[in-house]
Amino acid sequence: MSKEARFLRQENATRFRAWESQKEKSERLARENAELKKENKDLKEKLEDTLEQLGHEVEIKEKYRGMLFKSAKKESTNTKPIGEKRKPGGQLGHVGTSRKKPARIGQEKEVFLCACPHCQTELQKSNNFYERIVEDIQLYSKTIITKYRIQRQWCGRCQKEVHGVAQGTIENSPFGINILMWILIQKYKLRLPLESISASLEIQYGLKIKAGAIQKILHNLKKRFGLKYTELIKEVQENKIKHADETGWRIQGQNAWCWMFSSPESIVYTIEETRGKGVPQRILGASPPGVLIRDDYAAYKKLNLPQQSCWSHLLRNSREKAERANSSKDMRDLHAALKTMFSELSMIIPQQKMSAKKRKDIHQIYKEKIQAIVDSEYISKDAQEIQTRISNQNTNLITALLYPCVPLTNNEAERNIRKMVVTRKISGGSRSDNGAATHAVNMSIIQTLALKKDSLVSELQKLLAPAVVGMVLEKGE
Repeated sequence: MSKEARFLRQENATRFRAWESQKEKSERLARENAELKKENKDLKEKLEDTLEQLGHEVEIKEKYRGMLFKSAKKESTNTKPIGEKRKPGGQLGHVGTSRKKPARIGQEKEVFLCACPHCQTELQKSNNFYERIVEDIQLYSKTIITKYRIQRQWCGRCQKEVHGVAQGTIENSPFGINILMWILIQKYKLRLPLESISASLEIQYGLKIKAGAIQKILHNLKKRFGLKYTELIKEVQENKIKHADETGWRIQGQNAWCWMFSSPESIVYTIEETRGKGVPQRILGASPPGVLIRDDYAAYKKLNLPQQSCWSHLLRNSREKAERANSSKDMRDLHAALKTMFSELSMIIPQQKMSAKKRKDIHQIYKEKIQAIVDSEYISKDAQEIQTRISNQNTNLITALLYPCVPLTNNEAERNIRKMVVTRKISGGSRSDNGAATHAVNMSIIQTLALKKDSLVSELQKLLAPAVVGMVLEKGE
């Protein structure tokens, strides 16, 4: 009996030691588990901080990338629920349109059959007609080559030799102004590459002009347009309403900037190696009159004239932040407030007959509304960023209330500079400084002439017509 008790005590001791070992192991595992949980929590917090920092860095990267190349992505204007597609074509209630019949008929022809096209039965003519008007072009027309015998004449008063310049020609140019106009329109209105212009001339007219020769023609036209370009700059300077914008450009593969300055009557482009404040100061002058409508780029802030900041840029930025999945309530409320304010201003601005006193009173009201946004204590980071932007622009957002005919947005500049953006996407920029200068001057002339109600061709003809035109006689006269 004692032997059995001793065996049970030994077995009990063994089991107790095993239990203590398992207990120590369990406590050790519990401590390790707690440490791993703490480490996991720390790593999760670091990951959240890293993701937030990464998101902020991506925003900064996109911001600076947008300064160089503006995004071509368009926001969807479809307000229908997700998954419901808009029916293609004209919508319900849309008034149909058709091409108008030409006012001038060059020739009339009668069409009839001698035999039935199905059974070849002989047919008789009838007095029953229907009319069909067709417009067409000549695919290949030869160039008109003219030989001028220009008299060398002596002016007794000036004591020097003079000579006339035939109408429709430019001195020292082997091509008439119609070819020059055609090249200008193809290059700066249709934005075709030089090689395509060269190929089109040969296909349509059988005229062989290499791309390098076309570029030389454009350089010469740039010199001829120099005085007109200076006049455009002066017109923009003196106009009461002016717009400004800038976009990236390339010269010999190096970064440069294309600046655009415009008024309702003129457009001026200049391509520079810098995006500094010296460019708008040089183009617009030291103290230009009127109001400048621009985005919130800092290069314009030091200009000595009233400025209207673009609401489109502000609302676009606030909408992007408000529509994010993790946007804050402050941000959504701020965006709604900005939209409401813009709607109110859009109804007030067109009222051009307001007195100066009423304008100042309304301006004071909205100045207080903007100040209220600036003074608000937003906790969320996204709302704070928009608040900082509004604080920087401040009353420049409501300058249009004080002056008639001033728009709230810089959309006019965006439309005008987009023509250069499309050109940059096609050509990749300019191959030389001279090419960049030529492109800026000639593009300014063509786009300004395109603003006029008259046809571009007639305006170009007036501009290219020589100052002194000699009398031209046909051979034998």
